[in-house]
Amino acid sequence: MEKQAEQVFVKVNQRWQRATVAGEKDGKVSVMTNDGQSFKLPKNEKYFEPVKSKEQKFAYGDVREQLEGQYISYEKLSQSVRDNLTEGKEHFHESTYISEGELKESAKMVQMVYDRNLGSRLDVQYRRNEMVTPDKAWAYNHSFSTDEYERMVHKKEFVLFQGSTNDGEVFQKLAYYEPKVRDIRTKAALSPNTYFYGAKLTVKQAGALNRGQELEMEIKSKVHGTKPYLVSYSPRRETFITKNIDLEKAKRLEVNPDEKKKSRSRGIKV
Repeated sequence: MEKQAEQVFVKVNQRWQRATVAGEKDGKVSVMTNDGQSFKLPKNEKYFEPVKSKEQKFAYGDVREQLEGQYISYEKLSQSVRDNLTEGKEHFHESTYISEGELKESAKMVQMVYDRNLGSRLDVQYRRNEMVTPDKAWAYNHSFSTDEYERMVHKKEFVLFQGSTNDGEVFQKLAYYEPKVRDIRTKAALSPNTYFYGAKLTVKQAGALNRGQELEMEIKSKVHGTKPYLVSYSPRRETFITKNIDLEKAKRLEVNPDEKKKSRSRGIKV
């Protein structure tokens, strides 16, 4: 079996980037970044960092630098929190500080994200003093309607909406109410470029999952072969939720035995 090239992170021109190791000689490694730049650097250089896991999306050095910009001590975070941040997961950070002789509290949601123009950056959302009101519920130049607000805040649902930049670029986002910050929080919507168990979603599948529907989808496994599952999506955790169809049918029959004869999966085949 052919050995796969080592994947690493390197910092070039004030940006951490992914790169592939092309070779090593005399204590230096040759790398090529994803945008095509080739160069050598010492292997123990602080701007060189091997990728530790398949789930890692950001360099630990990158996370450290970004957190320092928000006065969050990287050293005081647990290893699990550091790992989560490099994987692009959010972290709710609470801390205290002294100001004008008084102890005050700071609370914010932080998450590493990719910016098309700036590269990686730390997304920061501070906790509101009071719960967001309908007139202040907006994001990416989109003002949420009363119905959207009610669905997010009171029904605990998520909403698919169309956002835009000040330059006129239009895109889809998913929004939900986050009690920890007392505000509306947004995440990227699923698209045909989103992978689910090694395969890209279809346009219909991405659209249905973005609307909160539960679909019947097939998952291919080396151990179990290809089997159907009920699949939904959680924007808050940015993860797919899969359920065994047979077990779900059994649970629903136990709850409503009168439906036994006409029971059918709620999953929508797309």
